Amino acid sequence: MIDLTKVSGLPMEVTDDFQLNLKPGVVESGQKFVRKLSEMEPVLFDRKAKPEQEELYHVYRGISLESDKTLTAVNHIQYDVTIIPPIMLGDEYNKTLGHYHQNIEGSTVAHPEIYEVLNGKALFLLQKMDPEMKNVITILAFEAGAGDKVIYPPNYGHIIVNIGAEVLVTANWISTDYKPLYEPIKEKEGMAIYVIRGKDGQPTFVKNENYENQPLMRKLTMNDKVRTDFGFDAQEPMYTAAIRNPKLLEFLNNPIKYAVQFSSLSS
Repeated sequence: MIDLTKVSGLPMEVTDDFQLNLKPGVVESGQKFVRKLSEMEPVLFDRKAKPEQEELYHVYRGISLESDKTLTAVNHIQYDVTIIPPIMLGDEYNKTLGHYHQNIEGSTVAHPEIYEVLNGKALFLLQKMDPEMKNVITILAFEAGAGDKVIYPPNYGHIIVNIGAEVLVTANWISTDYKPLYEPIKEKEGMAIYVIRGKDGQPTFVKNENYENQPLMRKLTMNDKVRTDFGFDAQEPMYTAAIRNPKLLEFLNNPIKYAVQFSSLSS
């Protein structure tokens, strides 16, 4: 069992079989799902990989205290938890399928998202395509451990990779009005970069040749910018912070207002 109460601000734990166990008072209002190998094969570095289990990760939607359900609904926000076991997909680290977000109706800007690592070691891989979705113009990588927070700026595709030896558990706040786009990543057989375990046992980055004229990937850090530009303290779980002050998540539903802050995240 991994107790997430202190790091998340919610009474919950991860079981030994990688399920989320909610304690009394915590509810799940969304639809949970399991991502299986058969769904992931189109985006794998090695499509013939035979991992030790068929279920590659679990996602739980709309987690909150029962007493906070009205607040999250009124503010059009949703707190999710993703559990990614420490298994290998051949030589590739376990990862999420990856997706973009649809543009907000009447604009060219998509909903952003904020993540927090609750357990384990993550690599967040982000990429931005040109408006025609033909060429990748920016590739960013952020390593993060327990308590670290990462914001996905608008219009970036993204995956989470478990590069550690422990189960990776992440939480995210997202607008309930967002809509995911999976096809652009499936059509390219994954993101522009595959994260492979090298001969030295460390993550190695391999280009996906389905993307032409790739820019160099940049490895950045984000914690300071999340704190100074968006008001999230490194020591406070983002669930607790957002419930205490929902205005902290205004950028999820009104990203245009925060264009300057978003631009700083990729610099």
